[in-house]
Amino acid sequence: MKHMNRTIKISLWVVAIIIIATVGYFQIGNKANKDTSTIKIGTSLPLTGEAASYGEGILAAEQLAIKEINDAGGIDGRMLELIAEDDKCDSTGAAAMQKLVAIDKVVAVAGLLCSSSAGSSVSIAQKAGVPVVMIASAPKLTQTGDYIFRNYPSDNFQGKFVAEYMFNTLKKTKVAVIYVKNDWGQGTQEVFVSRFKELGGEIVYLDGVSQSATDFRTTLTKMKTFSPEAIYMPVYPTNAGPALKQISDLGINIPVVGGDSFSGAEVTKIKESNGALYVTVKLASLDDFQNKVKTVIGKTPNQFSSFGYDEVKMIARAIKNADSTDGAKIRNELAKMKFTESISSLNAEFDQNRELKSADYDVFVVKDGKTEKYSQ
Repeated sequence: MKHMNRTIKISLWVVAIIIIATVGYFQIGNKANKDTSTIKIGTSLPLTGEAASYGEGILAAEQLAIKEINDAGGIDGRMLELIAEDDKCDSTGAAAMQKLVAIDKVVAVAGLLCSSSAGSSVSIAQKAGVPVVMIASAPKLTQTGDYIFRNYPSDNFQGKFVAEYMFNTLKKTKVAVIYVKNDWGQGTQEVFVSRFKELGGEIVYLDGVSQSATDFRTTLTKMKTFSPEAIYMPVYPTNAGPALKQISDLGINIPVVGGDSFSGAEVTKIKESNGALYVTVKLASLDDFQNKVKTVIGKTPNQFSSFGYDEVKMIARAIKNADSTDGAKIRNELAKMKFTESISSLNAEFDQNRELKSADYDVFVVKDGKTEKYSQ
């Protein structure tokens, strides 16, 4: 009997050793098989050309976001790698996006500041099943498909706000509109014109210019004959500087209101921009964030930088929540995300069209090369 008990005990010990060894084997195997490769996130930005200063500031913020995530251990031990392509703020964006999704094999894309480049590229990402979280604000861009998100307010918001501001606050009822003929300018002016007319205002002159246009004398001379009380100019920096100079040369002394493209040094540093107004999204106080970008990355951020920073953080959150780098799973996590840590938006939550649910704006005025909030 004692011999039998001893045999049973020995057998149990053998079984236990086998179980422990087996579990250990699989744990070692799982560790060996665990994916430790980097996760590639793409960004498409204007890094040369007319909007390069904007793109560089956004890229700096995205790099800060990547560094913070990696310094904290990455996503389940996997490091993030940011791959940047120069879209030049024009149709070059298609080639930039094609490289990111087909060659670099990124799992998602951030950035896309310019609607003129996004318009030619988001369909490529949609077809490839690669989620995009972008800044580009032309209203129709997100209609491309369910992989396209925007954490910057659509110009449906901005066009409406500017129309109401010019009519109700500036008390202008006869307005001229000169817009850049691309996805952004076209979409913005359409919303503006529709809302301004609804309010009872009159569009006395409407004209579109090419993105590369620098001579506006004929357009402005013709516009002047219609005696507008103000000008709304959703144009790009290449257009804005020469236009403001020629408005001054022709003695046109009426308020000029631009979009957020007026906020860059390319516009604010020319003397003829003095007194020009522009509208931009209302942001939280970003002094600490901007100082961190300068200190850690060594580059100067701009008003769009915080959106790029948030985009990287949102994509990383979606990857972690999905526990996958599969595009469809990342897309599903983005669609239901409430990003309460946002530093760019007062409400970083998407509606059913993958747009922000709400937006608020500030009006700034250029004074002696600097900008300050405008009060009527």
